[in-house]
Amino acid sequence: MFQNQIKKLIKFVRQKRIATKVRNGIVPHGVPQGEIMEALKATKPNGVLEMFGFLRMRIKRCRTGEWEDFGVVSVKKVTTAFANYVVDSLQDSTSYPLDAFTWHDMGDDNTAESNAHTALQNSRETRINDSSPGENGANVYQSVATINASAAYTVEEHGIHSAESAGVMLDRNLVPNAPSVIANDSVEFTYELTVNAES
Repeated sequence: MFQNQIKKLIKFVRQKRIATKVRNGIVPHGVPQGEIMEALKATKPNGVLEMFGFLRMRIKRCRTGEWEDFGVVSVKKVTTAFANYVVDSLQDSTSYPLDAFTWHDMGDDNTAESNAHTALQNSRETRINDSSPGENGANVYQSVATINASAAYTVEEHGIHSAESAGVMLDRNLVPNAPSVIANDSVEFTYELTVNAES
Protein backbone atom coordinates (compact mmCIF):
# COMPACT_ATOMS: atom_id res chain seq x y z
CA MET A 1 0.00 0.00 0.00
CA PHE A 2 2.81 2.39 0.90
CA GLN A 3 4.48 1.65 -2.46
CA ASN A 4 1.26 2.54 -4.29
CA GLN A 5 1.14 5.88 -2.49
CA ILE A 6 4.75 6.56 -3.48
CA LYS A 7 3.93 5.71 -7.13
CA LYS A 8 0.90 8.01 -7.08
CA LEU A 9 2.98 10.81 -5.58
CA ILE A 10 5.73 10.39 -8.21
CA LYS A 11 3.09 10.39 -10.96
CA PHE A 12 1.44 13.54 -9.58
CA VAL A 13 4.80 15.35 -9.32
CA ARG A 14 5.49 14.48 -12.97
CA GLN A 15 2.00 15.62 -13.98
CA LYS A 16 2.45 18.88 -12.06
CA ARG A 17 5.75 19.53 -13.87
CA ILE A 18 4.20 18.82 -17.29
CA ALA A 19 1.09 20.92 -16.60
CA THR A 20 3.13 23.87 -15.30
CA LYS A 21 5.13 23.92 -18.52
CA VAL A 22 1.99 23.84 -20.67
CA ARG A 23 0.25 26.56 -18.66
CA ASN A 24 3.36 28.68 -19.24
CA GLY A 25 3.27 27.98 -22.97
CA ILE A 26 6.25 25.60 -23.00
CA VAL A 27 5.98 22.40 -25.01
CA PRO A 28 7.05 19.43 -22.82
CA HIS A 29 9.15 17.68 -25.46
CA GLY A 30 9.00 13.92 -25.58
CA VAL A 31 5.69 13.77 -23.72
CA PRO A 32 2.77 12.25 -25.68
CA GLN A 33 -0.24 14.54 -26.08
CA GLY A 34 -2.46 12.08 -24.19
CA GLU A 35 -0.19 12.31 -21.15
CA ILE A 36 -0.21 16.11 -21.40
CA MET A 37 -4.02 16.10 -21.39
CA GLU A 38 -4.11 13.78 -18.39
CA ALA A 39 -1.66 16.03 -16.52
CA LEU A 40 -3.76 19.13 -17.20
CA LYS A 41 -6.92 17.43 -15.93
CA ALA A 42 -5.20 16.06 -12.81
CA THR A 43 -3.77 19.45 -11.81
CA LYS A 44 -6.55 21.80 -12.88
CA PRO A 45 -7.49 24.35 -10.20
CA ASN A 46 -11.00 24.01 -8.79
CA GLY A 47 -13.67 26.34 -10.17
CA VAL A 48 -11.72 27.15 -13.34
CA LEU A 49 -12.66 26.48 -16.96
CA GLU A 50 -9.52 26.09 -19.09
CA MET A 51 -8.93 26.21 -22.84
CA PHE A 52 -5.73 25.04 -24.47
CA GLY A 53 -4.72 25.12 -28.12
CA PHE A 54 -2.43 22.28 -29.23
CA LEU A 55 -0.72 22.28 -32.61
CA ARG A 56 0.92 19.26 -34.22
CA MET A 57 2.87 19.58 -37.45
CA ARG A 58 4.45 17.37 -40.05
CA ILE A 59 6.01 18.10 -43.43
CA LYS A 60 5.96 16.01 -46.59
CA ARG A 61 9.23 16.72 -48.36
CA CYS A 62 8.68 17.10 -52.10
CA ARG A 63 12.14 15.78 -52.97
CA THR A 64 11.72 12.47 -51.17
CA GLY A 65 7.96 12.09 -50.67
CA GLU A 66 8.68 11.27 -47.00
CA TRP A 67 6.86 12.75 -44.01
CA GLU A 68 8.87 14.45 -41.24
CA ASP A 69 6.81 14.47 -38.02
CA PHE A 70 7.46 17.26 -35.51
CA GLY A 71 4.77 16.17 -33.04
CA VAL A 72 3.29 18.80 -30.71
CA VAL A 73 5.00 22.09 -31.55
CA SER A 74 2.84 24.62 -29.70
CA VAL A 75 0.55 24.79 -26.68
CA LYS A 76 -0.64 28.39 -26.95
CA LYS A 77 -2.01 31.06 -27.53
CA VAL A 78 -5.81 31.34 -27.70
CA THR A 79 -6.66 34.96 -28.50
CA THR A 80 -8.76 37.53 -26.70
CA ALA A 81 -10.63 38.06 -29.97
CA PHE A 82 -11.73 34.40 -29.92
CA ALA A 83 -12.77 34.55 -26.25
CA ASN A 84 -14.93 37.59 -27.08
CA TYR A 85 -16.30 35.79 -30.14
CA VAL A 86 -17.43 32.84 -27.98
CA VAL A 87 -19.43 35.23 -25.78
CA ASP A 88 -20.93 36.85 -28.90
CA SER A 89 -21.83 33.41 -30.27
CA LEU A 90 -23.70 32.52 -27.09
CA GLN A 91 -25.90 35.53 -27.82
CA ASP A 92 -26.15 35.18 -31.61
CA SER A 93 -24.80 31.96 -33.13
CA THR A 94 -26.05 32.92 -36.59
CA SER A 95 -23.81 35.98 -36.80
CA TYR A 96 -21.00 34.34 -34.83
CA PRO A 97 -20.92 30.64 -35.80
CA LEU A 98 -18.37 28.60 -33.87
CA ASP A 99 -17.96 26.10 -36.72
CA ALA A 100 -16.31 28.81 -38.86
CA PHE A 101 -12.83 28.30 -37.38
CA THR A 102 -11.48 26.04 -40.10
CA TRP A 103 -9.08 28.31 -42.03
CA HIS A 104 -5.37 27.56 -41.53
CA ASP A 105 -2.51 29.89 -42.37
CA MET A 106 1.27 29.79 -41.99
CA GLY A 107 3.96 32.44 -41.99
CA ASP A 108 7.58 33.19 -41.26
CA ASP A 109 7.59 35.76 -38.45
CA ASN A 110 8.83 34.75 -35.00
CA THR A 111 7.41 37.64 -32.97
CA ALA A 112 6.45 36.33 -29.54
CA GLU A 113 2.87 35.10 -29.21
CA SER A 114 0.33 37.44 -27.68
CA ASN A 115 -3.34 36.88 -26.95
CA ALA A 116 -3.87 40.36 -28.47
CA HIS A 117 -2.79 39.19 -31.93
CA THR A 118 -5.55 39.22 -34.54
CA ALA A 119 -3.58 37.81 -37.51
CA LEU A 120 -0.28 36.20 -38.37
CA GLN A 121 2.61 38.64 -38.32
CA ASN A 122 3.74 37.68 -41.84
CA SER A 123 1.51 35.25 -43.70
CA ARG A 124 3.21 33.49 -46.61
CA GLU A 125 0.40 31.50 -48.21
CA THR A 126 -3.30 31.55 -49.04
CA ARG A 127 -5.38 30.20 -46.17
CA ILE A 128 -6.54 26.60 -46.56
CA ASN A 129 -9.93 25.40 -45.31
CA ASP A 130 -10.56 22.18 -43.41
CA SER A 131 -13.86 21.15 -44.98
CA SER A 132 -14.60 18.49 -42.35
CA PRO A 133 -13.45 19.50 -38.86
CA GLY A 134 -14.30 17.13 -36.05
CA GLU A 135 -13.48 16.21 -32.50
CA ASN A 136 -10.84 14.13 -30.79
CA GLY A 137 -12.90 13.32 -27.71
CA ALA A 138 -15.98 15.02 -26.33
CA ASN A 139 -14.12 18.14 -25.18
CA VAL A 140 -11.56 18.50 -28.00
CA TYR A 141 -12.25 20.38 -31.25
CA GLN A 142 -9.94 19.26 -34.06
CA SER A 143 -9.15 20.83 -37.42
CA VAL A 144 -6.59 19.51 -39.94
CA ALA A 145 -5.28 21.21 -43.07
CA THR A 146 -2.34 20.85 -45.43
CA ILE A 147 -0.69 23.95 -46.89
CA ASN A 148 1.70 23.72 -49.83
CA ALA A 149 4.71 26.01 -49.62
CA SER A 150 5.14 28.31 -52.62
CA ALA A 151 8.78 29.22 -51.90
CA ALA A 152 11.68 28.53 -49.56
CA TYR A 153 11.36 29.94 -46.01
CA THR A 154 11.13 28.84 -42.38
CA VAL A 155 7.69 28.01 -40.96
CA GLU A 156 7.68 30.14 -37.81
CA GLU A 157 3.96 30.63 -37.19
CA HIS A 158 0.53 29.10 -37.72
CA GLY A 159 -2.92 30.56 -37.24
CA ILE A 160 -6.47 29.26 -37.37
CA HIS A 161 -9.16 31.70 -38.46
CA SER A 162 -12.89 32.09 -39.03
CA ALA A 163 -12.61 33.23 -42.67
CA GLU A 164 -10.50 32.90 -45.82
CA SER A 165 -9.31 36.48 -45.30
CA ALA A 166 -9.58 38.80 -42.31
CA GLY A 167 -12.08 37.24 -39.85
CA VAL A 168 -11.19 36.33 -36.27
CA MET A 169 -8.04 34.41 -35.34
CA LEU A 170 -8.66 31.69 -32.74
CA ASP A 171 -5.02 30.98 -32.02
CA ARG A 172 -1.55 32.02 -33.16
CA ASN A 173 1.09 29.35 -32.68
CA LEU A 174 4.85 29.84 -32.81
CA VAL A 175 6.86 26.87 -34.05
CA PRO A 176 10.08 26.40 -32.05
CA ASN A 177 13.19 25.41 -34.00
CA ALA A 178 11.25 26.45 -37.08
CA PRO A 179 11.76 24.01 -39.94
CA SER A 180 12.67 25.20 -43.40
CA VAL A 181 10.54 24.38 -46.42
CA ILE A 182 11.05 24.72 -50.14
CA ALA A 183 8.49 25.20 -52.88
CA ASN A 184 6.08 22.24 -53.10
CA ASP A 185 6.77 20.91 -49.62
CA SER A 186 3.43 20.12 -47.93
CA VAL A 187 2.90 21.19 -44.33
CA GLU A 188 0.12 19.41 -42.43
CA PHE A 189 -1.22 21.12 -39.31
CA THR A 190 -3.47 19.45 -36.76
CA TYR A 191 -4.99 22.01 -34.41
CA GLU A 192 -6.87 20.93 -31.29
CA LEU A 193 -8.73 23.21 -28.92
CA THR A 194 -9.25 21.45 -25.59
CA VAL A 195 -11.90 22.77 -23.20
CA ASN A 196 -11.72 21.39 -19.66
CA ALA A 197 -14.83 22.05 -17.56
CA GLU A 198 -14.80 23.34 -14.01
CA SER A 199 -14.11 20.68 -11.40
